[in-house]
Amino acid sequence: MYRNAKRISVHAALLCCLFGSMAFAQIITAGQKAEVKGLITTRDGDSITVQSTEGAKVIVQISDATKVQEPKGVFRHKSSAETNLIPGLAVSVKGVGTDNGQIQADTVRFTTQSLQTARTIQAGLTPTKEQVQTNEKGIAGNKEATEQNAKGISANKEKVETNESDIEAANKRFTELADWDTKGEAMMTFATGSAVISAEGKAALAQLANSAKPLKGYLIQVRGFASTSGDAKRNQELSDQRADAVVAALQQDGVPLRHIVTPAAMGTTNPVASNDSAEGRDLNQRVEVKVLVNRGMAAANQ
Repeated sequence: MYRNAKRISVHAALLCCLFGSMAFAQIITAGQKAEVKGLITTRDGDSITVQSTEGAKVIVQISDATKVQEPKGVFRHKSSAETNLIPGLAVSVKGVGTDNGQIQADTVRFTTQSLQTARTIQAGLTPTKEQVQTNEKGIAGNKEATEQNAKGISANKEKVETNESDIEAANKRFTELADWDTKGEAMMTFATGSAVISAEGKAALAQLANSAKPLKGYLIQVRGFASTSGDAKRNQELSDQRADAVVAALQQDGVPLRHIVTPAAMGTTNPVASNDSAEGRDLNQRVEVKVLVNRGMAAANQ
């Protein structure tokens, strides 16, 4: 487990270094084929900003014709959702240069591992906290361990806690870079063990979608949560399924997928009430939806 934590720490450190460096604009020739590899730093409904491996900042236009893909074998790729294009994701973009020096994307590709890393940071510190708890259980249960092993476990716990700090720093940078104004919010709760949206929830989503569609470059963020009812794996699945149900409902309300982002399945993180009561658990079984507009687009929406 520590190897995984260490791997995430390396990614987090890389992200911090990239985001902390001075970005410069990369010139793209109009009409010519263009390719860029790097990290997504910001996104709105019609474009993503990619900081390339050389440190350049490139604006990439996405459309309904853009293919978003993950590898499936050596030479094949499978389709993926535009909702996965989140800040921190390492991508490879191919397309054509536009008149304003940007790229109109034909394909945006990323690996499953890169998506998992970006989602881990977007979701906060849950994985590393679970690793700390596991280590603590190991310390308590290993009564027959030698003093040397006990010191090793303690050292591992300290390393995981250090990694927690690294990821928190990277997550803070994401928050700072995602320079959004919130234009609308909605929250819907779900029955225990269910991902079915209530009639009230569907009405709230329809209202939110109608208020968002006139906005230029809007993005709808969808985050699913669960209570502590059931085991951890099932709770994680439920938070993901609830977010997927909301995304499907927003599509039915006329919101294109490229205007929706689902950062991660949040599981039991960030409870809004105590999980010690049935009422509290009902509130924690929820999906939070926000209509966001990048502040660079603010003038266009006035």
